[in-house]
Amino acid sequence: MATHHTTHTSTPHHTSTPHHVDTSPTHHETPSPHPTEPRPAHEPHASTGGGGHGSGYALHTESLGTMEGHLGRTRDKVHAVGQTVAGANFGAQSMGVVGAGMTGTLNGTVSAAKEHVARAGKAVEDAGARTKAVREHYQTTEANNAATIASAAKPVDAPPTKTAGGGNNPPPGGGGGGNPPPDNFTMPPSPGGGGGMRNNQGHHATTAELEGQYTRQSMQTRPTSTDNQIRDAAGRLGYDPDQHLAMTLKPTDQLTPAQRAEIVAVRNELKANPGEIMTKVVKPEMAEATLQNKTSYDEVSSGDTKKFDPGQVGGSVARGSDTAQYGTPGEFRDKLALDDKGAGWTPIEDGAPHAYQLRYPGDPNSMEISYGGTDARTAHEMQVLSGQPAPRPWDPPFLGTGYTGGGVPEWIQTRADYGGRAEMYLVHADGTESLAGVYLPDRGWFDVRGRGGSSAGTP
Repeated sequence: MATHHTTHTSTPHHTSTPHHVDTSPTHHETPSPHPTEPRPAHEPHASTGGGGHGSGYALHTESLGTMEGHLGRTRDKVHAVGQTVAGANFGAQSMGVVGAGMTGTLNGTVSAAKEHVARAGKAVEDAGARTKAVREHYQTTEANNAATIASAAKPVDAPPTKTAGGGNNPPPGGGGGGNPPPDNFTMPPSPGGGGGMRNNQGHHATTAELEGQYTRQSMQTRPTSTDNQIRDAAGRLGYDPDQHLAMTLKPTDQLTPAQRAEIVAVRNELKANPGEIMTKVVKPEMAEATLQNKTSYDEVSSGDTKKFDPGQVGGSVARGSDTAQYGTPGEFRDKLALDDKGAGWTPIEDGAPHAYQLRYPGDPNSMEISYGGTDARTAHEMQVLSGQPAPRPWDPPFLGTGYTGGGVPEWIQTRADYGGRAEMYLVHADGTESLAGVYLPDRGWFDVRGRGGSSAGTP
């Protein structure tokens, strides 16, 4: 049987566009279609030393953040179940002569199951949205109250000193001149000592928000390996699974028209669900600039200064459920086909001790399967077969089959803002990973490496 474990050359399209563009360990649980309404977590205050009055409730917004994470993972479970149910089809041919009369009943049951799963997914997403709204409301209230208390306790400042030119000296940190803080500037703890940290943009995040949610284990949302998913899809469509698996590793210009049509038909069966965690490996210098919320970095290989937006993602990406099967920089370099033969574009050098991987919830509407060819004619034929709006004539080692040279399903992410939270992980040569940073909308990136991050061994 053909496998996807042979080392292949790479396509520069995994990292050539400057910027970044990454569940649950169980796969067969279907959550209740009516999740419990999210409620703020409370705990009673200790009674005062007087007559027992003074009892009340203290809101724990970090618990709400944790609840959001649980709901997000539950949502991914529902999507995984939905994909499994969607693939079920009881046709007369598959049921045989004896079971032919049961096809209508079975398919009706499958249709009902699809509706239940869809309702469950909607309910979980609604619960997550309500939880987020409650958490943000109380966090804003807490911050405003803390600021009011701090302001009331602050002594009156002395009159500002005059500069030689008659103007006032700006406050420390450049706050009066509108200049951003220096790269090594550390913000003081948040008012009230509520935990968490501030980033170099002055924004605060709670401890719960800075915990890793998109871990390798959490991304393993599918019950079978990538190779088996390809084989199963080929078999369902009537193609030889072994022959098709081998075909995915050939450039499209080496395939016949019939084989290209087969490639598109099977590859279209491999979906990226809404909100599913997508991943992208990025260069170390880009990753470091991202964690510092910079908008440019100096590329090591060329010495050129590259502009980018650390709050956006674009380029070649892969599903987290596929990349979670691999746990070292060397495996990523092989399976994502990132050997640049010395050209300078690879994000993972040979023998690298670690690799930087972005993980974020994807939007299928902003991604295309990486169909194309290494010549104009083949690229055009793949465009027509796939129905994509434009051809993709890219240089070798690009395959154009919708897979990397190592057999991992590949999408092209249209550059856009992160749809929500994003995380960056360091994948280490010993098979472990550690959380390096967290991106929060409207607040930017938080470099959590000084806090120890979060780590996990190879599942």
